[in-house]
Amino acid sequence: MRFTPVYVQAALIITAGLFLSNYQIPGFATEHEPEQVVLTSLFPAPGLPPVTFDQTLIASPLLYQGQDQRLIVVTSSDGIIAMLDAETGALDWKLKAPAPEGQPVELVSTPVLVGDKLIIVYQCLDHGVRVSHRLAVIDMANKRLDPAFPVLEVDAEKPSADGRSLVKFNPQTAYSHAALQHAANKGGGLGSVYASFGNAGDTQPFHGWLFEIDLDAWRQRGAKQAVRSTLLTTPEAECPVTVEYGTQEMICGGGIWTPPGPQIYPAGDSYQIFVPTGNGQVDLSRHDYANTLMRLKPGLEFDPGCDAALCAAFDPVNPDKACMASCKNLFIPRLAEHNAPLKPANGDCDNKSYAECLAWMDYDLGANAPVMAALRDGRSVLVQAGKDGSVSLLDAEHLGTQFDRLQIAEICGTAEDPCKMSWAGMIVTQPALSYVEGEPVVMIPTFVPDHTHPAGLVALKIVLENGAPKFRRFWQYPDPASAEAKQAFRSHPSLPVLSKLGQGGDEAVWIIDIGMQGTLYGIRVRDGKLLAKTLMQGTGRPLSAPVIDHDSLYAASSLPATHQAILEGFKIEVMP
Repeated sequence: MRFTPVYVQAALIITAGLFLSNYQIPGFATEHEPEQVVLTSLFPAPGLPPVTFDQTLIASPLLYQGQDQRLIVVTSSDGIIAMLDAETGALDWKLKAPAPEGQPVELVSTPVLVGDKLIIVYQCLDHGVRVSHRLAVIDMANKRLDPAFPVLEVDAEKPSADGRSLVKFNPQTAYSHAALQHAANKGGGLGSVYASFGNAGDTQPFHGWLFEIDLDAWRQRGAKQAVRSTLLTTPEAECPVTVEYGTQEMICGGGIWTPPGPQIYPAGDSYQIFVPTGNGQVDLSRHDYANTLMRLKPGLEFDPGCDAALCAAFDPVNPDKACMASCKNLFIPRLAEHNAPLKPANGDCDNKSYAECLAWMDYDLGANAPVMAALRDGRSVLVQAGKDGSVSLLDAEHLGTQFDRLQIAEICGTAEDPCKMSWAGMIVTQPALSYVEGEPVVMIPTFVPDHTHPAGLVALKIVLENGAPKFRRFWQYPDPASAEAKQAFRSHPSLPVLSKLGQGGDEAVWIIDIGMQGTLYGIRVRDGKLLAKTLMQGTGRPLSAPVIDHDSLYAASSLPATHQAILEGFKIEVMP
């Protein structure tokens, strides 16, 4: 990941492929099938000034249901936490993340709501350098910082892989980008929150860190007793690099940065945590788990569950396939037998293994969050997309088993049409999951920063063929043969979200293509038919998940003229 999230929006807007057809009045121009779905703008309302923010809305908005009011929680990257009325978009109240005097704040991780408690994670800076990473709790019912939870500054140290030194959590090269996640305790109470850290760029030394925070201990015993467990993905004290980008040599790394964050799923009477990690070193013998998908237990216990004999001579550059397949709780990305090697047009991977190519091109697995689906036969599978444009289908009980791998987006760039952002990859998301006639369907947004290759929303069914789970192409929007497919989706879109249309009606998936004016698409899940398309008043916001509340959709955006951030609201109307 070679950019600082706070500064990426302008670059993405410039390269977004400005698809502006059928524009009339901002927020109202809508294409739709007659008597189907119409989008109308709730806010900003014509003639009324919108609530604006000086810095971008990188974190996704959240819905808070109060006693007598629905509020949209909006957090700007300078640490402003604002509550907007869901009906009008008006500001109800706001506060700022607490920080030492004179230290600005960066807040880019999506917070988490636990009842009336809003937990935020952010970083404080001194003369442009990150000096601390903090969590705080907002009492939504009383509209204030919760005094029962003193501000928590995270810190940690873990033994290095060789046991000769300690690896310390380094605020300067750590960055909280992934969403906070919450898990309830079986015995009651407030449960646990998981805070993840990677880095904003590739400056070494950096690692992946995960903190398990006991909310009840925090409230009852104070901030120093709040952190129950920590995970370090690459326990390396030395991270020497000789090239400009600190992941290309497969050293250290392993940042946990995907915007949706780690994913939590039930496991018997407990739960399991799936953690995708970014570029860096994967070496089982040294407990380095960069560029993998890890399955953890509460308490952040981790055992990869790999066969010791098969993995005895582990080669980080070209891992043995039998070794990788033996790992129960670890997925290491790899090509399937039917896959062609990755061959970027610039030739950068011509003499590299798959693992080396992922590192060199910045195609880290950790850009994407997995989703779990249930098959007709009762088994569970994980769908894990890759920044390299691929999607892998894994056995949720044994992560080393890769049932299928499909390349759904071609590698960006050609000899005549070089890739505009080779580091960006082609997929950074979490797939949307639905079911059509009992079969799982995953919808994965793709983007390609060139003018040659099609991109958009790709839907795959997960079917059983001779008892084995496989991907089957279902639909793609826009039609890959259309001109629109090579004009739209030129940079990171929003994350996809689902909604039901009316009472017991069809299901739609919503996605925003980012541009000088964002384009909001509503696509029917069961057949990929376009239900609605409207131009937004602002740009939209890449990698942010819109909020769906019954027949309303709310999305982070930015005014193209002033670059001020706003929230846009839409009403989804199903016509008779």
